[in-house]
Amino acid sequence: MTTPRLAVTSIAVGVARRLWILFWLLVVLQAMDLTTTYAALARGAHEGNPALRGLLFTPVAPALKSLALVFFAILIVRSTNRGRPAPERLLAACRFVALIYLLIVANNVFLVMHGR
Repeated sequence: MTTPRLAVTSIAVGVARRLWILFWLLVVLQAMDLTTTYAALARGAHEGNPALRGLLFTPVAPALKSLALVFFAILIVRSTNRGRPAPERLLAACRFVALIYLLIVANNVFLVMHGR
């Protein structure tokens, strides 16, 4: 028979595992975003994010993406060790961000394949 504390611990481990899987998915999506953005720009597309327009071809763009990922990793560690932010809320937010980046990458691939 599973004790309530053991059940809660196994749920927390499951959430932590999913958070780290999503973290690595975001690492891949961030790299794909930069790569497909550069490819789309080379084919005549325009950067849709006004904040990054002037920074895309500088080391700042990959550095900002890296800093965001470091921040997210810190959030995962704090969430799974201290419960703040709530792991389930962080998981929901991470899923949303992954979906947004998946759509961005898909749009970039579409622009590359269709020449704009």
